[in-house]
Amino acid sequence: MLVEEQSGWTTKIGIKRILEPYMVCIESDRTGEELESFVPFHGLGASAAERLLKLLPSQQLDGRQNYGPTTLQLLQAAAAHPDQVELVGYAIGPTRPDERVSIEGFVYYGTPDFHVEAFHETSCECDVLWEYLERELGLDSALDRPDEITKIRPSWNPGREGWWVWWD
Repeated sequence: MLVEEQSGWTTKIGIKRILEPYMVCIESDRTGEELESFVPFHGLGASAAERLLKLLPSQQLDGRQNYGPTTLQLLQAAAAHPDQVELVGYAIGPTRPDERVSIEGFVYYGTPDFHVEAFHETSCECDVLWEYLERELGLDSALDRPDEITKIRPSWNPGREGWWVWWD
């Protein structure tokens, strides 16, 4: 069910229901199906990515956060790598003219096929790791490497360690 992109499209296709389990807690008195003006989310995995792939308008799928991969490729990476990729981003509701779903980055829990720690330092933005992730996850639409690649234990999944990959 794809819809033409027009004001209120996020409400029409139920974006809030899909993102709700991943939304970062924000104080709000708004109820119902409409998103706030800005709603951050994290930890979005394969199941929600598959739903978004089916519902997002093509203009949204072609979008990107700064120089990162397209929303389409990031959602495909999460859908194709369950338990290895969790997406991070935000949604803008219909009260603003720039209504959208934007993916800023992801956490990769997989194990690279080489010993990353041998050359990786915190926040080094290492090219070798990015080239591996770009190839492994099918992210060749990125216009530039990430602004940050760091090993983390995300607050939403503190029992796991992964690679934080983010475009500012």
